Amino acid sequence: MIMVIMIRYFEADGYMRVNGVSGKVSIKAKDIAKLLGVSTSAISLVINNKPGVGDAKRHEILQKIREVGADHLLRGALPSHENIGFVVYRRKGNIIDEAPFFSYFLQSVSEKLEKLQYNLTLLYMNSNMSAEERHTVLDSSKCVGLIVFAVEMVYEDMQVFKESKLPFVMLDNSFLVNDVDTVAINNTYGIYRAVTYLHQRGHQHIGYIASKVVINSFSDRLTAYKSTMRSLGLPYSDADIVQVGYSVAEAHADMYAYVRRQQTLPTAFVADNDLLACGALKGIQEAGLRVPEDISLIGFDDRPICTSVTPTLTTMMVPKAAFGGTCVDLLIGKIEQNRSYALKVEIGTPLIERESVCTLIKN
Repeated sequence: MIMVIMIRYFEADGYMRVNGVSGKVSIKAKDIAKLLGVSTSAISLVINNKPGVGDAKRHEILQKIREVGADHLLRGALPSHENIGFVVYRRKGNIIDEAPFFSYFLQSVSEKLEKLQYNLTLLYMNSNMSAEERHTVLDSSKCVGLIVFAVEMVYEDMQVFKESKLPFVMLDNSFLVNDVDTVAINNTYGIYRAVTYLHQRGHQHIGYIASKVVINSFSDRLTAYKSTMRSLGLPYSDADIVQVGYSVAEAHADMYAYVRRQQTLPTAFVADNDLLACGALKGIQEAGLRVPEDISLIGFDDRPICTSVTPTLTTMMVPKAAFGGTCVDLLIGKIEQNRSYALKVEIGTPLIERESVCTLIKN
């Protein structure tokens, strides 16, 4: 008689279902051995990071352990308490210094690394450092891999990381024409979704609020705005694109000046991010217009500021936990597998509806 045991582990609640019966259990090494048809001693060698198991079989065992949610077995399988560096790379500083977005990712990165028995080390670098100084930062950190917050970086800034020979993943910058691992926001779809949402709500004359400080993500978003307007057959002009400073106060002042001098205004705007949208909202209100009745607004990122303004801001949400966790997955995978090719992951941006958009016509 052959008995087939179906095991499925639900990591979210810690329950395993065996032949339709569920209960709170802890998966053991022998369970993994049965699933893979290998000896318990082979599992033991892998989870204790001992020689005696081939690379391909070792990878298969590690993959199965993670697949069934038995990460508690891996305490010895990965280098214990080695350092992963989180590098904040500062070029001009405008983006990083103004309500730093990377702080929203750090918790998910830290929690996932801790689970995998790695320490997180925070490193700061800037483009004014000499190449020698930048190498010294990386060498002295004793890290085995790097997650680089690359929002302000340009292509030449990557050279120091390539020369370090350390595995690294670039966060919040896609670097599409470079063979490096990246985790970035799907800017094109995010802006497409924002513009089409406004169009579905009856808006024809849609403008854009663009940062005077240009980074790759903002360039991608502005390009997506223009292409979406064309695809919808909606006219736009340079006068519909408002250039504002990169802070709530500067966006406030610049939007106020724009509204006061402009003869014909769009009925809605999409902004490079939430900070600019919230600053613009205040400028519009100071100029005597109402949001959303006179001008509707959509931001990007879903920062806490979205719910502290009146009306609350509709925005494109960046899933911050997924963003940080995906970086860790890519980096640890690269370290363990010694992967030679690059992977590029785009994180989707769902629309969060709040109070800053009105409907002009009913569909």
